[in-house]
Amino acid sequence: MLRLRAARAVTRTVTRTVVCAVTIAASCALIAACGDDPAPTVLQGLDTQEVQDAPAPFDRNNVIDLASFTDIDGVDITLIQQFLHRTPYQRPSFLETYQSNGVRAVEAIARAARTYRINPLVFLMYSQAAQGLIGAQTYPFPPERVEYVFGCGCLEASNCLPALAGYDRQVDCLGRAIRVALDQVAANGETTSGWGTDQTSLTLDGLKVTPANASTAALYDRTPVVAPGKEGGTWLLWNLWNLYASTMSYSGPIGGASGGGIGDACVSDGSCGFEGATCAKNYPGGLCTVDCTGDCPSDPSRTQAYCVAFDDGGFCFPICNPGAPACREGYTCQRLARYGSDTESEFVCFRDPTSP
Repeated sequence: MLRLRAARAVTRTVTRTVVCAVTIAASCALIAACGDDPAPTVLQGLDTQEVQDAPAPFDRNNVIDLASFTDIDGVDITLIQQFLHRTPYQRPSFLETYQSNGVRAVEAIARAARTYRINPLVFLMYSQAAQGLIGAQTYPFPPERVEYVFGCGCLEASNCLPALAGYDRQVDCLGRAIRVALDQVAANGETTSGWGTDQTSLTLDGLKVTPANASTAALYDRTPVVAPGKEGGTWLLWNLWNLYASTMSYSGPIGGASGGGIGDACVSDGSCGFEGATCAKNYPGGLCTVDCTGDCPSDPSRTQAYCVAFDDGGFCFPICNPGAPACREGYTCQRLARYGSDTESEFVCFRDPTSP
């Protein structure tokens, strides 16, 4: 097992605490921690009409395949904008021109998709399932339907953190939560709430589910309800995914790497999808890395990596933005020295020194 010793020449540590208070209750199965169930009228008629040209019938054990769920290249920002201009409901969504905190909705979705390596379709389907935002032609009321759409930062309906107000921040928080769940399954076989691949669990509506993949486990981790043919559960998410994918003519990823990238969680070397990969198990949740002497492997579909200097050589770590870090749990955005250089350094996601 690779033991990565402490990196040298650490000049600055940047930390950022992101609060995403999400609570799932039986009376609010789809939207975590945001008060009462949304009225049925937030959805459109098409949302609960099963898509006839879906690639396969609904399977509660395999709601969305992992490759499609994490495909960040099949739907770009232009396609998102086109979709919001002409939704399946034959009218524009107000999100086409809406912005919060100076960030356009389309940019917030594209950025979160790239940061957390999640298909933009996931954010679109959740936006509709949670509060009907895709089908809303004008800004809906009350404002909480938009500004706290996913309940991030809300302990209850009337007690939400101002720091997480705004569609852009809610999208980022949702992406982070889903990525944490995916990484937990990759590293531990299950999420903290017990949803894992090939593990049978009981949903809140009394159905046994055995997730076939990490994406299905992550969906149930947030929405532990099936509700076949109705709103409020994974069936609705599946139906919206297929409805929106059909509207965009999206049929799934074409090629691309499989397995984790540099910085992703892992349980073995085989969990990492690149040549020469090593799973550093002494890092929180396992860490996909590779030894380096200068440059790190480059993949446009993944986060860029940097060759960090250690006492026993160089190893690749994912680059992060100190102003808006998206590091995994247990890691912080720190500036570390480049291997083979006395002057170069870069911010990377590195083990939190306070972690056990």
